[in-house]
Amino acid sequence: MGRPEPTYEFYLEEHRGVLEQGAFDDALPLASARAREIVAVDVPDALADAYMHAVCALCDRVAGADARGTVKSETVGGTSLTYADAEAGAAFTDADAVRPWLAGTGLLWRGIG
Repeated sequence: MGRPEPTYEFYLEEHRGVLEQGAFDDALPLASARAREIVAVDVPDALADAYMHAVCALCDRVAGADARGTVKSETVGGTSLTYADAEAGAAFTDADAVRPWLAGTGLLWRGIG
C-alpha cells in the first residue's frame, strides 16, 4: 500500500495520454498532490492502476490538456467536439476528472463511519 505514481510509459501506453514527456513530468508533482487531497487513504495494491489513471487525468488538467469546461465547439478534420454549455462545464472539478477511474473503488468516499 501507499501512493503509486504513474510513469510516462504508463501515461502513454495504458492511459493513452497526449502530453509530451516534459509536460507530463512538469505536471506530475501537482497532479499527485491534488490526488492526495482527493484520496485521503493509502491505495491498496489491487487499486493501483485505477489510482494511477486518476493521477494521469489530473496531469492532463494541470497541463491544460483537459479541455472540459473550456470548449464550446471544435472541429478538427472529421472529428467534432461540442459541449452543450461551456459555462456549466467550468464547474468541472478535479474530483469530476478522477471519478471515472475511482468510482466504486471506495477511494472517493469521505464520509463518517
